[in-house]
Amino acid sequence: YGVVSSSTAMAAIIGNSTALNAVVSSSTAMAAIASSSTAMAAIASSSIALSAIAASTTALDAIYAKKKRMSGASASLAGKFIILQISNDNAFDTSRYGYATLSDGSKPKWDSYKDKYAYFKQYKKIATYMKNDTDSDDWIDYFQC
Repeated sequence: YGVVSSSTAMAAIIGNSTALNAVVSSSTAMAAIASSSTAMAAIASSSIALSAIAASTTALDAIYAKKKRMSGASASLAGKFIILQISNDNAFDTSRYGYATLSDGSKPKWDSYKDKYAYFKQYKKIATYMKNDTDSDDWIDYFQC
């Protein structure tokens, strides 16, 4: 799986649905991709690749194994992230509580998508900003792309 360090090879994989499906179905391949900033940058910029990952529990599990947690009252983070899970009591309200801004600029509610992987499966986009609500026990698990 040395191809994950080549942006050209990753573009070829993403452009071939058979190859992409084989990769997202392989825990070994996905572990290698999740460990490669080059591979994840290619995936983060492809709606096709993001959709393939969202449809594969194997791929999501590989990414989840490398998750980070943003926690604390009103904590926020900017960058490129796949949102993996949101704490149950994390209230959504862009003016006061928690929310995420997705790569298309939208800020969709997460009230119904707090289960593991549910938010990403629904929206299949990279988050560029995340904010917790004002309670100290709230968190967002994410994978940094």
